[in-house]
Amino acid sequence: MGRISAIAFIFLTLPFFIQAQGFDPVLAGKLQNSVDSIRTVKNLKGISACVIYPGQGAWKGVSGISHPGVPITSGMEFGIASNTKLFTGVLLLKLAENNLLDLDDSLHSFLPTYNNIDPNITIRQLLNHTSGLADVTSVPGYPDSILTNPDRIFTPGELMTWAGPPLFAAGTGWSYCNTNYLLAGMIAESVTGQSYGRLLRDSILTPLQLDSTFLDVYDTIPYAIAHPWQGGADNNSIPRKALNSAAWAAGAMYSTSEEMAQWYHALMSGQVINTASINEMTTFVGSGNYGIGLSRATIMGRTVWQHGGTIWGGYNSSMMYDTATGAVICVLVNQLPAQAFQIAIQLLSTLINNPVSTAENSPGEAYVRACPNPASDFVHIDMPGYHVQSISIINPAGQLVGVSSGAVFSVEDFPVGLYYISVQTDRGTYMCKLIRQK
Repeated sequence: MGRISAIAFIFLTLPFFIQAQGFDPVLAGKLQNSVDSIRTVKNLKGISACVIYPGQGAWKGVSGISHPGVPITSGMEFGIASNTKLFTGVLLLKLAENNLLDLDDSLHSFLPTYNNIDPNITIRQLLNHTSGLADVTSVPGYPDSILTNPDRIFTPGELMTWAGPPLFAAGTGWSYCNTNYLLAGMIAESVTGQSYGRLLRDSILTPLQLDSTFLDVYDTIPYAIAHPWQGGADNNSIPRKALNSAAWAAGAMYSTSEEMAQWYHALMSGQVINTASINEMTTFVGSGNYGIGLSRATIMGRTVWQHGGTIWGGYNSSMMYDTATGAVICVLVNQLPAQAFQIAIQLLSTLINNPVSTAENSPGEAYVRACPNPASDFVHIDMPGYHVQSISIINPAGQLVGVSSGAVFSVEDFPVGLYYISVQTDRGTYMCKLIRQK
């Protein structure tokens, strides 16, 4: 396919952050209690968390300290570690949408040859971890090499020379591997002629107004950063240039819990990539149930899309999207060993066990209604006093199966069954259920 050396991404700046009637104060209190309790029981330094709940809005909660005398605040930045991978995966999907690459293109189309890296591996195999490549972060001596000179900046090409023999032939197995996403970042640069950091900011961060989200080493982070702790030691005085330049497109980003929740909400509601790309992102394969920058898990009987991240020093992050409700949970911790995933599960449990009135079921207030319901062809979303901006149709598996830019859409091509309708309005995002009948 034809390619150009650079690309200008064009976006609409969308009001993706949910604003609703106000987060239920009782539920907010229970969420905060969950965070405080786990921090106390597990003796964690600090936690920053955010929950976006359709029809309710956003809850933000913090607990603990950055360092003695300085409490965690909701505006503090944490390393999100491997949650960087979703940004990289979405960046590659956007390049594919712009016909600059195809997910089935091979490495040899973009990159030089490296020992132990099969040039016939495809981009898709990188992104879903079926490449068979050895993880450069697992080679003997890796931590010592990185920490010997913490001010050194490593290049991804240099890291590729460290790759050991492959674990299996491409496409014949599954193994989570940071090497895959370092190569994906290199491909993005090769295709466009722009730096990964510039592509990230121009194509995702700036359009979505993620002003507190940065790629360390290559961006200047102007906001307060929560001190990283590991083994009881405050590691804030140790430079992180070597560590984060080596993590790069696989794990070098920093953000706040609020912006990470906003990012997941915008992405899952169809405001970042098109339906075909979302389907690619949520095609889960292998023993890791991995798509592109996401894995699928069953937690408390719910299907969730999620990803975690851990980076030396230490930071731990957990992102979670509940496909049944559209709720997003983000937890950031500034300590290793860490418990971010367990905290996210506890917050999900709190949501499940404490149902609240939403736009769909508020007594006496029909904020959102699909008409007719059940439906067999065209559906109209009825929201008096609200301006419907976009609609996302989600199946019971949590997959986005359709989008509409107006209040009327067709379900003629959908299988019979239950669907969730996420409605973006001028006042926030609301959800309702729809039955597709014959």
